[in-house]
Amino acid sequence: MNLDTIEQADDALRMKVRARLNRRNAAKVLRSIESATGPVPRHVRAQADDYAGDVLGSKSHAAWLYVYCAIAGEFRDGWIPDDYYMSVVLPAIEGRHGALSDMRSMTARIFGHEKEIPDSGYVVKGRLFSASLDESASLEEFTDLVFAGGDRVAFKADGSARGRGVQILDRESFTRTARDLPDGVVQPFIHQHEAFAEIASGSVGTLRMTTVIEPDGQPSLRDAYLRFGREAEDHVASDSNIRVLLDTTTGAFSPIGYSVDWLEIDRHPDSGAVFAGHEVPNYAACREAVERLHGRFPVAPVIGWDLTVGHDGSVHVLEWNNGHNDIKFSEATSGPCFTGLGWEFLGRKGGRPGVPH
Repeated sequence: MNLDTIEQADDALRMKVRARLNRRNAAKVLRSIESATGPVPRHVRAQADDYAGDVLGSKSHAAWLYVYCAIAGEFRDGWIPDDYYMSVVLPAIEGRHGALSDMRSMTARIFGHEKEIPDSGYVVKGRLFSASLDESASLEEFTDLVFAGGDRVAFKADGSARGRGVQILDRESFTRTARDLPDGVVQPFIHQHEAFAEIASGSVGTLRMTTVIEPDGQPSLRDAYLRFGREAEDHVASDSNIRVLLDTTTGAFSPIGYSVDWLEIDRHPDSGAVFAGHEVPNYAACREAVERLHGRFPVAPVIGWDLTVGHDGSVHVLEWNNGHNDIKFSEATSGPCFTGLGWEFLGRKGGRPGVPH
């Protein structure tokens, strides 16, 4: 047995464990929804079972389909369940490129020094680099660089997800801990647009946008929604965030949002601000930015982007993810969002994107 075979077996085992935990999460989410709305009808579950087995290759992929059905009130052909996406789709379409977004110091190298990318510095093995990857001569110089735009910065560790690994630091705390920080990126603290602050002022609201490379080679937006934090938090965390649907074309808020328990709400539980009647400021520029940036890295078939809009309408791309980006909320509430890409055929032996069997 060679090293490649061992690595492949190790990857396969991790994927199986990850998929099993993912399905347990689906069962938990389903219980939450059904406690409020009632059980998914038996004939709808049967449709999900048939689709999972006949199209996706295994009935085990039905767990998230049940959740999608509970949200939508029906079964929809073309849905991509989350466990299938993570364990089948991403390994097939991303390969080793999927790990690049975990290394945040690669961002400026991959996408260039675009105005939407706010990275001001990187920490790598205790060394301090500017966004151009020029190493700073001293901690003082680096601190002056990253605090040039304000009195707070956001630090995000490599490989962090779901809001974990994020720290909001002032100059004193940053100077004290900088060389002990894990590898990661330093960004200025963004003062968000009043349209977001009206909903939740304690943390910066983020726009989650997902782009794909279409069969014709062009990048395009497939879905978008908003994530807001809770009152006591200084950044948005997946374990507690409030999500709001958007009109993907216009950026208008839906009157419907969702709690972390996947239950429908019409206003933020802390501020009381209703979702209806709002829209994402400078939404067209947000969409243009992610599609343009994805065009810089077309070897990644799908990218999830986190953005916000500054108080002056400026667009800031805070994070990108092509290795384990989340599509389940988009699929459940707006999907199917990823038809025409051939993903549903990858779970069947010999399947390839765009090649039905």
